[in-house]
Amino acid sequence: MSSDKRSVTTDALETLGMIITENEKRDAIHLAVENVVAGMSLRAGEHILIKDDVAVLAMPTQGIGIVDPFIDGPVDKGQHFWLVIYPRQITSLRHVWTHPAFDEQSDPVAALPAPTEKEVSEAWIKNWAASIPLDFATVLQGASDYVEDKKAGGYGEYLCFGGLLEGEHVPDEFWPHYETVTGFPVDESHRGSFFTCSC
Repeated sequence: MSSDKRSVTTDALETLGMIITENEKRDAIHLAVENVVAGMSLRAGEHILIKDDVAVLAMPTQGIGIVDPFIDGPVDKGQHFWLVIYPRQITSLRHVWTHPAFDEQSDPVAALPAPTEKEVSEAWIKNWAASIPLDFATVLQGASDYVEDKKAGGYGEYLCFGGLLEGEHVPDEFWPHYETVTGFPVDESHRGSFFTCSC
């Protein structure tokens, strides 16, 4: 017979998304999910919200949930996937759930003011940079230095952090986001990967 005297209410749901202690026990939880359409290329676990009926990147403080964290590989624009609602946000759960971001028919509506194009681009750059890992400011400065050197007739200044950037490159989709964030257009001939390694 089990000596576990916990009630049938779940402990894990109260602490999901937080650092826990050794006192928490094995548990099972319900998470609310919604079938949504990607409005842009997304990756597992990225913070998202619904804008114009599609899922787009969001800052964690503006999001309503994350891309299905168990997806293996990217989610392309136009593909359907499970949006996993942040824990402790659901106002009712009886197999059919309610949440401020969705009406009773589960049609997506914006729970918060839709992010600006600049905010979406900032989120994209931050998420991509963190995957390397680099910080937002370092990436923006590296891109700026690269472009300015190209404008001056050089080959471009490169970011180099030992072997950190080995095998990494700057994707083409970075540059439109960079333009949106900085407000400065970048000529096609001044774009490229500004990563290198000292390997």
